[in-house]
Amino acid sequence: MKKLICLLLSFLLIFSLTACAKKDNNDAGSKNNGNNTSQNTDDKESKDTNGTDKSDEAKEPLNVWVRNSYYEQLSRAAEIFTEQTGIPVKITEPSNMSDDLSLALSSGKTPDIVSIDCVLIPYYASIGALEDITSQFNNLEFKDSFTGGLLDLAKYQENQYAVPFAPDVSVLLYNKDIFEAAGLDPEKPPTTWAELIEYGQKCSSDDTYGYIYTGGYAGGMMFTFAPYIWSNGGEFTSSDGTQSMLDTEEAKEALQLFVDMVHEYKITPESITSYDWTACLDAFKSGKAAMIVLGARPVGEIVNDTYDFKAGCGLIPSPDGTTYSSFSGGDSMAILANSDKKDDAWKFIEFCLSEEFQVGELVTFGNIPARTDLFDNEHYEGHKEYQVLREALKVGQAPYSLKYNEMYAPWLDAIQFAINKEKTVDQALADAKAEIDAILAD
Repeated sequence: MKKLICLLLSFLLIFSLTACAKKDNNDAGSKNNGNNTSQNTDDKESKDTNGTDKSDEAKEPLNVWVRNSYYEQLSRAAEIFTEQTGIPVKITEPSNMSDDLSLALSSGKTPDIVSIDCVLIPYYASIGALEDITSQFNNLEFKDSFTGGLLDLAKYQENQYAVPFAPDVSVLLYNKDIFEAAGLDPEKPPTTWAELIEYGQKCSSDDTYGYIYTGGYAGGMMFTFAPYIWSNGGEFTSSDGTQSMLDTEEAKEALQLFVDMVHEYKITPESITSYDWTACLDAFKSGKAAMIVLGARPVGEIVNDTYDFKAGCGLIPSPDGTTYSSFSGGDSMAILANSDKKDDAWKFIEFCLSEEFQVGELVTFGNIPARTDLFDNEHYEGHKEYQVLREALKVGQAPYSLKYNEMYAPWLDAIQFAINKEKTVDQALADAKAEIDAILAD
């Protein structure tokens, strides 16, 4: 009996060891031969039909912040860029770009890229928030195609901290039907200040004003009125942005022109200091104003024939009709200094500046390209209006300041005091200069 029990125990022990050995061999085979099979399967799944490595989807995406004006455009850029490179991109639209970016900088948790109002670049560069991209910019084959104020605003202390991405420029729009009814050539907008007044008077009637502007909105007045100072040979600030230049004769003459439009020539309503963008657009689109200064997208509406009348555009009139100017607005793109994805960030910016995107996508949204060498494209062919925008981009300017937004209040006050005849032009601009100089010196 004991022998039988021992025999059974021996048999069980041998069976157990054999089973374990088979299991180990099977596991080993699964980890070796089976791993090759698994790897092949994973490889197939990690590639799309174009061979793009989808394993990059597991990467933390590039975080790009953008203003509402260009959210759709950059969302499209992110989609195409990721398809081509496998680098994921997340587009975010902050509720308030300046406030949210300030909070992000305080916490150290910033986006990798920001597409921001170009006038704010000098400030953020000055506090070390942005990456110096001078070498990358200088290596761009098309770097000389960026012109005007947008390029100036992208620099700080001679170094490059941003690249113009989606520009906007100010130009004169006019109602051709009103021009024709007034006996004016509908294909010839005014080119001088004298013609602006003459045409404005001929186009004015009991229910129509010759010229209208955003007298109740500081940003609008910067966009539409500052070019009159520049084309007259004046400046808004000194070249280094440390001093206001509003007390010069050139600036005074420009503001006097706007005061006279209201009170002497009566081509602009006396209530103009209450007009915001909406009121101005409504007046122009409803045929209540013959001329207005607007940006690039309304010019696109001319080409697409969305107005209820025939409209045209031209450069903003200058004193002698030879030296023109425009406001350079829109967005520039910059890499945040503490981004840990700087190489991928620059690749995305390069894509956003490419002809593929600037012409193939950005233009179709109604924007103009940041590069002057891209205006000769199929979308613009046969539309002289876009050549006006091209020239405006070349002569565009913007005040250079580390405290741009803080200059708004005294600037608008000066305009409104003068137009409402609460102060003389000289006194209004002298007071504005003093206030702005104090802001810049603080």
